[in-house]
Amino acid sequence: ITPGMVRDYLVLLDQRREKPLAMSTKSKQCGVLRQVLMLALEDGVIDIIPPMPKMRTVDKPRVSFTDAEYARLLEFARVTADQRETRVRGVPVSREHYNLIVFAVHSFLRPTETELFGIRFCDIEVMDDDPKHLLMTLTGKTGFRKSASMRAAVDIFEKQRDLHADRRETDYVFMPEYANRTTAVNTYRRIFNYFLQETGLKKDKDGNDRSPYSLRHYALQTRLVKSDGKVNIYWLAENAGTSVEQLERFYLKNLAPSSAKVRNIQSFGND
Repeated sequence: ITPGMVRDYLVLLDQRREKPLAMSTKSKQCGVLRQVLMLALEDGVIDIIPPMPKMRTVDKPRVSFTDAEYARLLEFARVTADQRETRVRGVPVSREHYNLIVFAVHSFLRPTETELFGIRFCDIEVMDDDPKHLLMTLTGKTGFRKSASMRAAVDIFEKQRDLHADRRETDYVFMPEYANRTTAVNTYRRIFNYFLQETGLKKDKDGNDRSPYSLRHYALQTRLVKSDGKVNIYWLAENAGTSVEQLERFYLKNLAPSSAKVRNIQSFGND
């Protein structure tokens, strides 16, 4: 088996489809082939694993918000919830849906069944250290981790406790009335999309669609910017359940230079 044979295989896959496979999918196909060939190598069937063809992939942008857009989204969500008149697919919009937005940003959690919608009251400990924060025990996309929130998440957590005064500690923090967490995720996504549509924020300036994940992107982007270059990106990546490589690929290279970076670039030896 040679790299040329693998390329022929990828061409065959494209010929059997109306549209060619994405480069990322072809890269995954090559990964699977390599794993199979590794088994053949271990069994002595082959002597060497041929190099896989390089797939040129283009990173999709991490769609986020500007500070002004995020403020507009929050204001609309808060006013709509307090009016208690709006229903989305029969579900009343409430303060809980506003709290979800704020908590997502200040906890860095993914809006998934295992993280934001999987966290229970018993998974969170309020830490009175300076600064005050939540210590969250998670089993998310990247496995088990303990994660610290920003200070603002503490207030939202206390408000959720008040909203669900008859809770059990094993209840979910957000939308616990939905035993099926897929239903909870889908319900929230529809309400979040309503907020985006009504505020004209569904698409960014480049025409990319926003989603609940955009809140996580905004959270990481904002932390990198507002720290003025002081945040330790390794700790931030570890805390958010991602990697330094991801931060560098999708966030750091797209940020405008911070004031600290500009000062450093313009510094002189005697400064």
